[in-house]
Amino acid sequence: MTHRISHLLTAAALAGLAVFFGVLQALVPASSAHSLSGVGHGPGYLSSDGWWLGTYRLDDGAQGFCLNAGKKSPTGHSLEYADGDALGWFSPEQAARLAYISRTWAGTDDRLTAAAGQIATWMVSGLNGHSAESYAARAGADAGAVLALANAMAEESARLASTAVRAEAVVELAETGPGRVRVELTADRLSGSELLPAAAHSAVVALDGARFADGSSTATVETGRDVPIVPDGREASVAVMATASLDRLPYGTGLRVAVPQGDVQSLLMAVPASTTASAGASVSGPSPLPFQPTVETTTSASVVTVGDRITDQLRVSVASADGLLPTWGVHASEEGFLPVEAVVESSLLGPFPEPIRAADTIPDGAPVVCTVETVVDGVGEYETPSCLLSEPGYYVWTERIDPERVAPELGGMRMLPWRSAFGVASEITHAVPLPAPVSVPATALAETGADPDVALGWGAAGIAAVGLGVVTLIGARRVQRAARSHRAVRGTHGA
Repeated sequence: MTHRISHLLTAAALAGLAVFFGVLQALVPASSAHSLSGVGHGPGYLSSDGWWLGTYRLDDGAQGFCLNAGKKSPTGHSLEYADGDALGWFSPEQAARLAYISRTWAGTDDRLTAAAGQIATWMVSGLNGHSAESYAARAGADAGAVLALANAMAEESARLASTAVRAEAVVELAETGPGRVRVELTADRLSGSELLPAAAHSAVVALDGARFADGSSTATVETGRDVPIVPDGREASVAVMATASLDRLPYGTGLRVAVPQGDVQSLLMAVPASTTASAGASVSGPSPLPFQPTVETTTSASVVTVGDRITDQLRVSVASADGLLPTWGVHASEEGFLPVEAVVESSLLGPFPEPIRAADTIPDGAPVVCTVETVVDGVGEYETPSCLLSEPGYYVWTERIDPERVAPELGGMRMLPWRSAFGVASEITHAVPLPAPVSVPATALAETGADPDVALGWGAAGIAAVGLGVVTLIGARRVQRAARSHRAVRGTHGA
């Protein structure tokens, strides 16, 4: 119900020039040294005995309520605009109520509203010893309606008048998906602070480090409502700042008063809502984008002997694709941002009697030798604990990462699952059996006096030992034969 004043004031240097009606305009409720003239009535009632109840107009087209009950009409007199605060006429409570009345009703085109607003103004500024009923009587047949509305206006101004308004911005990041920005307004009313309801006003919000759903960094949003935002950054952690600004707010004690040069009425002028408010907020946290760990694995040995132990070598990285964080994720902690710790579950399957063929999934009923776990906290190389191969055959490693193994607040909600294929060549180990034991003939052992149990060995070392023993036996028998032959020759020669 406010009325925007539609003419510009001329510059101070032109104060001596004539002021042309319909050309001048007052844009802000600031004081001016320009003289204005009261040109007559606005909407309202003229009583049968010549008393006016309603608004008055100035030659710039603006209108307002009389502030000084009982004084002469300002029509035909010179007036100048002044800021209400500079005048010092009113208490903070009066200024707040009069500002509310001027913003809400002084610009009306309805005569009943204008008459009631005039009485409500005098109820705050002073009735000059008269009653509201006596002033309402000037409206004739509408006196009852005017009085009722004036009382309601006075009550409303006491309840809703404010001394200031404050803005607060909230910006938050989600664990996953879009975050939010929200702008709240609190009015400091005469009755106390009030958080204004949702959609009471609109704010212009500028984002740094994030975008609105349509991709823009600036948007007009309703107060009191959460608005989704998406962080910009592709780093493991992101920082977002939001700045909100609001103008033309109908709060506060700002008054524009038209002050006369003579002993006549001052006018409480209708002014548009002009209070401003602003707020800012910032937040930093882990990027809400999900990250996809991947693992390339290589068994520690492709061929071993039964009874050996093997491990799996892990090369951990992250996948890069649209919608994915291209780096390892982090989580917030008291020490700052720490890398998410994932658990790689490695299972060694086997033995299989035949060479293993590659497949997308693990065959049903595949035997499991062991399952070991390796904690990884970023891109790099790791080694699993070892597993024992107790039987001959073919073995293969398989790995998986389950995000549910990680608490949500530690980054589990942003980590995607991963599983290796079955039968990857670099994961296969062939366990060969131990060599069969080698037996040494008992007659050979008897000639050397060797213990048959000692002459038996296993594996390569046993074979080497047995081989060496056989060679030694053979050599010994050749030496003995040579000695006997030599003795025989010597015996013949001696005869």
